Amino acid sequence: MTDPYADRRVSPRAEIEDTLFIKSISSSQLTGYDDDQKSASTVNISAHGIQAIIDFEVLVDSEIALWVNHEADNDRILVSGIIRWTKKTAEENKHLAGIELDADCVENMQKWLESHPLGKS
Repeated sequence: MTDPYADRRVSPRAEIEDTLFIKSISSSQLTGYDDDQKSASTVNISAHGIQAIIDFEVLVDSEIALWVNHEADNDRILVSGIIRWTKKTAEENKHLAGIELDADCVENMQKWLESHPLGKS
């Protein structure tokens, strides 16, 4: 089976497992979400996109804001983007999601990738 999103990728992906914290998402675009702080686990990351496992269902084309911890600067990097696809996983209440990052996040994500031990070439 071919990956229909492979042709859309504009930068290489690094297989990095890390934690993202979900800052906001429109409540009309998701199900099974409460007011508790949510996190997501990354599967792979590029400067332009993130593939992550989240513990609630969200609609395609939803806008999402997340932050990643930048350990080198002991700072948080806020990123935002659009959920481009979702897929239920075998694990209960877990969903794999593809997030296309907004263009203004690319530079910060590239710096984060370059500073991450697993993102370095």
